[in-house]
Amino acid sequence: MEEYIELNLGFTKVQLLKAGDGYIQMDAGYKSNVKKYLRLLKKQNIDPKAIKLIIVNHAHFDHVGGLKALKDISNAQVLVHENDANFLRKGISAEVKPTSFISKILINLLPNSLKFFDPVEPDIVIKDEYSLQEFGINAKVIHTPGHTSGTISIITEKGNAFIGCCAHGFPLRINSGLPTIAQDIEQVLSSWERIIKEGAKKIYISHGKPVNINKMKKILKKKRSSPIDLS
Repeated sequence: MEEYIELNLGFTKVQLLKAGDGYIQMDAGYKSNVKKYLRLLKKQNIDPKAIKLIIVNHAHFDHVGGLKALKDISNAQVLVHENDANFLRKGISAEVKPTSFISKILINLLPNSLKFFDPVEPDIVIKDEYSLQEFGINAKVIHTPGHTSGTISIITEKGNAFIGCCAHGFPLRINSGLPTIAQDIEQVLSSWERIIKEGAKKIYISHGKPVNINKMKKILKKKRSSPIDLS
């Protein structure tokens, strides 16, 4: 049975997967959430040094703001897709566009200072697919662009999928579904197709409750002009 732990930092969730004698982590949250993260980790009786790998879903301040501090504390390796690697190195959030009127308002309300974070030099830069077996788990990272061009997801052997901002839920939208902010919504739909075809059964996201796989399929069928095989 795959051991999964979710640390709710407020707006952004950080997810941990048991991998061998340590853990693989998805994202790092805000810089201001580092103390809360450490408290929640302690509550789970997890030593920060047990974090062996931190996977960057994408390079946005709310996902990597605390990454530099957590990397220094844990000595974990950092994995990112090549399309978001330079944003991570420069400490600048990757470009996105609003996909709704509400998200356009939210983007305009964000102060420019929030778009920046402490730069991090990644240890592992991937192009498409990366096996996590060397870290002690039957899972892989796949490229799922759309939110940003370098967005990536974790798919485990048991069908658990950790897709970050490849979908959004509350408070970015009332019900979990397509992201309200994205670089290319058509790419998001293609990424959803890949996630499903990779055998995903349960979908975990960074903002909101898990996405129902059947709902994901329904949204895809509605958005696509021609029927697609999602069996």
